[in-house]
Amino acid sequence: MKEAKKLRRLTTVAFCLTAPVLVLSSCSSEQQQTTQERPLSVKATVVERTNEQVARRYTGSLEGEKQAVLYARLTEPVQEVKVREGQYVTPNDILLTLDRFGPTSNYLQSESVYRNAEKNYNKMKYLFDEGAVAESRYDDAKTAYEVAKAQFEAVAQMVEIRSPISGTVTEINVSPGDFVRLGQKLVTVAATGRLRVKFNANPEEVSRFRVGDSVFVSHDAVTDEMVGRIVTIASSADPMTRGFQVEALIDQVRPGFKPGMFVSIEYVLQRLDSVVAVPREAVLNLEGTQTLYVVKDGIALKREVQLGADLIGRVVVSSGLESGDTLVTLGQDYLQDSVRVNLTALNGNAR
Repeated sequence: MKEAKKLRRLTTVAFCLTAPVLVLSSCSSEQQQTTQERPLSVKATVVERTNEQVARRYTGSLEGEKQAVLYARLTEPVQEVKVREGQYVTPNDILLTLDRFGPTSNYLQSESVYRNAEKNYNKMKYLFDEGAVAESRYDDAKTAYEVAKAQFEAVAQMVEIRSPISGTVTEINVSPGDFVRLGQKLVTVAATGRLRVKFNANPEEVSRFRVGDSVFVSHDAVTDEMVGRIVTIASSADPMTRGFQVEALIDQVRPGFKPGMFVSIEYVLQRLDSVVAVPREAVLNLEGTQTLYVVKDGIALKREVQLGADLIGRVVVSSGLESGDTLVTLGQDYLQDSVRVNLTALNGNAR
């Protein structure tokens, strides 16, 4: 009798110990099942066929239609800058001057030789006209004068930097007192009624460019866009960049665009009619297979697709996706085939 009571007591204790474990195990199983059945939230869009264009973007720089970049031909300090950026100048206007008295200018010496030769030439010309000297002496004086004048003008051009064209001063690279080096860029003058843009195209794409085709020029800081016309295409690649230089002329210059600016150039390589194009991020590369997800009756279905032309930010799907399909555009990274999903946003009308 005592042994039976003891056995019943042990059984009761064992049940009390195992009951919480069974309850916890049951709760955990139910929670796991609930978590698995909870649909994943995704965003999607209804696919439609559209007309697209295959475009490429390049980076280039703007220049004036006519542009003069002037460099230092002496190693001397800047004496005076006579113009400001944005100022209109005409041919032979002095833009800036270098030190005339510097050791490398030879300005004073050349001027002295020129003045003496001029004085002697004028004297010989008078005497020759009066018949007082032979023609040979007159010719010698004239030759010496012309040589001295040419030498002085050459030196003056190196000291007095003049504009060779009419245009706007677009860039000044020095200030008074700066000690310039030989070959240093000093000032740029450009005719800004029309602009040129130059950029490099890679060997695979340059064959599609045609003289007369349009390019679209833009800049982040400028609202408007400009249209240019291709005027030249290099027949050989640049040995440094391996790219082919393309140059376009812009007839109508929009406010805000200036020579020297780096700009973005868009060129349409190909036009596509009635194609399916999707956001590039919607396509997943799963073990080398291009994949995306569509939603049908609340279920995400995996689709293997073939891709076509690469657009700017989007890509053409040549097979595996049809117009009217509901394409997952956000949340696809967390999906598996045939899982239930919840559409939190949908663009278009799903079928």
